[in-house]
Amino acid sequence: MKENKKTEFEVEDLDAETNTAEENEEPGTSSPKDDKSRFPINLHVILIAAILLIAAISVYRLNKWNQGTNLSDDDTNVDTSQFDIEVLDMILPMDSARLEGREDDGVTTILCLGNNPFSDDRDKTGLAAQIADKTGAVVYDCAFPDSSAACKFPVYNPEYTKDHFNFFYVVECFRNNEFTAINSIANDEPDPRFAETVETMKTVDMDKVDVLLVMYDSTDYNIGTPSDNPDNPMDVTAFTGGLRTTLENIKATWPYIRIYLMSPTYAQAVDENGKLSNGTITDMGNGTLNHYMIKEADVAMDCGVSFIDNYYGTINEDNYKEYMSDHMHYNDKGREKLADRIADIINNRMGIVNSTSAANH
Repeated sequence: MKENKKTEFEVEDLDAETNTAEENEEPGTSSPKDDKSRFPINLHVILIAAILLIAAISVYRLNKWNQGTNLSDDDTNVDTSQFDIEVLDMILPMDSARLEGREDDGVTTILCLGNNPFSDDRDKTGLAAQIADKTGAVVYDCAFPDSSAACKFPVYNPEYTKDHFNFFYVVECFRNNEFTAINSIANDEPDPRFAETVETMKTVDMDKVDVLLVMYDSTDYNIGTPSDNPDNPMDVTAFTGGLRTTLENIKATWPYIRIYLMSPTYAQAVDENGKLSNGTITDMGNGTLNHYMIKEADVAMDCGVSFIDNYYGTINEDNYKEYMSDHMHYNDKGREKLADRIADIINNRMGIVNSTSAANH
């Protein structure tokens, strides 16, 4: 019985101590126990709110960015043709060391090699004639219709004589100053432009050529030429190999010539049934057309020659209907637009740099 009373006394005493402690607490303060129970809950709420706020702001900004900016009718000074287009031009100055020992005759002489952009029209509305008119230069048009940057066979095959009209063999004719074989083959072609081109080739004095313009359209892409050969970068049967090998030969033979490698413009792909599709997104088996353009820019960089991006900088996916007569050929306005672009570079951007002085500094 005494033990029970003692226990009750102890309990009452403990309660009294607890009540006394609570009474002694200052108003507005919380006990450590209360702090531990409330603080984690408040922190979680704050973190969740912050995350939701950041997510909401991100969604809003992304949605607004996707919508773009609505231009009112009053925004007449905004040139929207330049939006989202990065032109990949790489215009290199001539190293003065490559001009040593060469006399300047005071006349700019330009040699044009390639295919249909030059060969489709050889009259005054043609690309070569317009370049001559806009630059005051002497211009030789030595491009062959439907030829390509790559060869059909790695070694000349007499059963496929048209390889003579492709980039590598045309340059070999100039390097060897030998036109007998290509003249005979051109005369066998029903299209008179082949023979006309060979006759022009015979009149070119390579010692006087100052500028070489090389432009092949989307032919290599449309006929399924491999864009490159990773195992052999000099493979002339690949688009990049044909370009790379021939450009290196030109530089070794005529180091004083400025070389401008010009990309194809935008064009459409055409399948065996004649169906057209967007060249930017259509893979014909070896990449899309703009893939070929990027590969061509890589070749220009590897070989140290200038590169003119016609794909984004001249005739592109937005304006091609105005400048093309079909899926890959140009009308008169298209050739004039190409000529304006080339003439601007020749007239205003043909600088010379002294590499020796630069190295000394």
